[in-house]
Parts: sequence; structure tokens; C-alpha cells
Amino acid sequence: MAKIRELFHKVGNWHNKISVGAGVAKAELKEKLKNASSSQEIEKSITRLSELEQHTIEASKALRQLKDAIYNIIDPDSESPRK
Repeated sequence: MAKIRELFHKVGNWHNKISVGAGVAKAELKEKLKNASSSQEIEKSITRLSELEQHTIEASKALRQLKDAIYNIIDPDSESPRK
């Protein structure tokens, strides 16, 4: 079974990948928007990607708060209560 530290690290990595992926996709769409005839649909997609990017940032903040709270109670490597 994975240790608490490993699980937090894994979730943090996935949040980072989602955030970066949304940012890259948003940048690509903005570039395509310059030459597109249907800019309204692309603008909607950019807005959705911006929201997704922001949601992952907020999720990462909440994850850090949760991690700090748990690490104060449990040693993340041994999963034993802190003394």
C-alpha cells in the first residue's frame, strides 16, 4: 500500500498535468483563433479551459491544506501518529 506522502505527491502531479495541459490547449486555441472564421466557438472553449485551469489551481491549494493538516497528525512516511 502506498504511503500518505506518495499519494499526496501523485495527486499533486496529476493536478499539475491537468493545469499545464489546459494552459497549453488554451494557448493553442488562441493561436488558431487568429485565423478562424468561427471565433465564438473557440472563445467558449478558451473560457472553459481557463476555468479548468483555475479549478486545478484551487484543488491544489486545498490539497496542500489537507496535506499540512494530516502531516501534523500522522508521519507521512511511517503512517504512525505523531507524538
